[in-house]
Amino acid sequence: MLGSNKFLQFSGAFLAFGFTILQGVDWLFKKYSIDNKYFNFLLALLVLSFLGSLFFLFFKKNKSDKSKVGEPKKGNYIKIANVVITSLLLFLFIYFFRKSNFEEILINDLLPKISSAYDKGDIYYVFKTSKELLKEYPDNKIINDFLEKSSWVVNVDSDLPNTDVYIKYGRDSTWNYLGIAPMDSIHVPALGQENDFNLKLISGDVEYIGEDEQKGMFNLSYLERLPENFILKSANVNQPMVFPGLFFGRNISWDAFGISRFEVSNIEFKEFLDQGGYENSEFWDFPIVIKGKEYTYKNTIGRFTDKFGKFGPGNWRYGQYPKGEENYPVSNISWFEASAFARFKGLKLPNVFQWLHAANLHGFNIGKLPNLEKVNLNSDKLVDVFYEPDSLKLLPNIAGNVREWVTNPDSDFNYSALGGSYNEPTYSFSSYYSLSPFARTAENGFRLVKSFSEKDRKQDKITIKYDKNYIRDFDKEENVSDEIFQYYKSQFDFEDYPMEVLLEDIQTPEKGYKMERFEMDTPYKSDEKLFGFIIYSLKFKDYLKPIIDHPSAGALFDKTTNWLKKYSIRDNKFLLDEGYAVILPVYHSTLSRKRTIDSWWPNKSEEYKQSILKIGKDFKRVIDYIESRKEFDISKLSYQGYSWGSVSSNYLLAIEDRVKSAAIFVGGLMLQKSKKEIEPHIYLRRIKIPVLHIVGKSDGVFDHEKSFKPWNKLIGTPVKDKKIVILENIGHGLPKDTIIKYQLELLKKYN
Repeated sequence: MLGSNKFLQFSGAFLAFGFTILQGVDWLFKKYSIDNKYFNFLLALLVLSFLGSLFFLFFKKNKSDKSKVGEPKKGNYIKIANVVITSLLLFLFIYFFRKSNFEEILINDLLPKISSAYDKGDIYYVFKTSKELLKEYPDNKIINDFLEKSSWVVNVDSDLPNTDVYIKYGRDSTWNYLGIAPMDSIHVPALGQENDFNLKLISGDVEYIGEDEQKGMFNLSYLERLPENFILKSANVNQPMVFPGLFFGRNISWDAFGISRFEVSNIEFKEFLDQGGYENSEFWDFPIVIKGKEYTYKNTIGRFTDKFGKFGPGNWRYGQYPKGEENYPVSNISWFEASAFARFKGLKLPNVFQWLHAANLHGFNIGKLPNLEKVNLNSDKLVDVFYEPDSLKLLPNIAGNVREWVTNPDSDFNYSALGGSYNEPTYSFSSYYSLSPFARTAENGFRLVKSFSEKDRKQDKITIKYDKNYIRDFDKEENVSDEIFQYYKSQFDFEDYPMEVLLEDIQTPEKGYKMERFEMDTPYKSDEKLFGFIIYSLKFKDYLKPIIDHPSAGALFDKTTNWLKKYSIRDNKFLLDEGYAVILPVYHSTLSRKRTIDSWWPNKSEEYKQSILKIGKDFKRVIDYIESRKEFDISKLSYQGYSWGSVSSNYLLAIEDRVKSAAIFVGGLMLQKSKKEIEPHIYLRRIKIPVLHIVGKSDGVFDHEKSFKPWNKLIGTPVKDKKIVILENIGHGLPKDTIIKYQLELLKKYN
């Protein structure tokens, strides 16, 4: 039978017919989401039809004239063709059967697993699985939604030609090839506190592995210009830069630079001394005028002597460092000596932005403070410059050991010395510190920078607006009488007006949850609308306990509501699943609304005051709206705020009596002053409701000693209703599990 022309003709026709039918049916089933079991029925029917037709041909062939025999050679070709076509038919049936079954597995098994992992916060699994599935199903909307929710997009470029780009995702150990730079729209996982990705670039003999989450332009050509034991740090654009009580701006940019991996050691500094560095005036920053007095090389160099009056660090003897301490960091030196050594080496000290970048405290990395348990802080002695705890993703000793001099003076002509010293608390790593450039204490040392740009030189000279001798003593700051406070509080009042609200549903890929957008007139004169979003679980749609949210400072930088619409359900799911609805107002001067302030730091301007009053009025008006809806139990109203949302609670909770509890995170009292009638410490004293406050003791935005402790002392909440959680070795970014645990405890107790 395999030698039959008829079998060949029939098999070929059936192959073409079957392929056309299955392709068309596959398209229809996808378009109209028809259950795959019907596709399998059709596939089985085609297989049975083919087998039945074969049986019919075989039966008919047996009745034919058996005496007819074709030419042997031709019969062999026909047999081969029939075998090939029959094999293709079998492959076709198997392919569509497996494809159909895999789609069924996708719908019934993999997608529920992805959804469950997303609900549990396993973002890495969601990212990795959805990314792999999109190779097979690039047009699947659900998978694309999961990829979007679990990732963000970066780009990469190189200043060397033909640079190959590899990526390692999150906790993976495998490098994946991406292509040749430049490349954009690279999806990377959004893992929160974890590292999201690393990039590796190779151009010829040059190979470079980027820092955690380093993206954008890679200046690989600078690598060959770096001195030994120097690390290349990338250029950055439009980064917010802060220290506790200091805000440098939200659009700070700097060029690529190299920084020494290790602090300068005693044995390295001895070279400077031995080669006459103290005697050569060309290395020194003189003459210089400080507070009206001129210091020249001649009248100043005599200050910089050792224990016996010879040139050298203050703890040396006759040009010799202490025995056995050749690899310890040079200390007991002034800013002038550190700067002179840098110039002697053809290098310079880092400026404040370069140091923050080198310490991984630049931009929003301030929320990803590394584990500082094993660094040389809170100790009683120095360690050598090569000390490097396992798994610490920081330059050795940039946290602790010695404070490191940087180029920038402050407004009182003290010079910045950063990173904390061996005998200081852990939180000093991310705190700003400055002292006289003549100071030669055991805590002061330095590391070096290789500059590639003139922009560095300009930023070296920036004066930091900081008075180290000014620490607000809130205990001594004048409170006001209750009568005056009532006047202050009345600034946030507004005349009653009709509650006319436009409400619409916002599509969300989160099944079982709902997002609504509300819009109304503002409670003050404005050509804008007050709007926001409400999210809740459909399981509790008829009875909801409301939580009103105030955003972090990201709302001052972001000019859209895209992030809020994309991630708010994910971030608050633990609340929604307990029957709470989260209200997300878009307050005055945030997100897509017009800007009147661009920083969370207070100031004494009238513009800042009016902005705070408008935010407070928006807050109260949104609560009016929530109270007007019967499905919300206003008696259960709670507040939540992180960072800027936390410090904003200092006045918001005092002007609104309908809030029954508050969960705030990484806050305190800000050190900058505002007009007295909106001073937060005056309002904070009047707050009486139960409050949860979780802080990281090493917070690099709101200093533990200067901001949190005064807050904790002044808030009016009774001790029995105040829950304070202080996390050691944690900065401005808090563990999510800790937030969930304590916030749910607060809500179950009071709401």
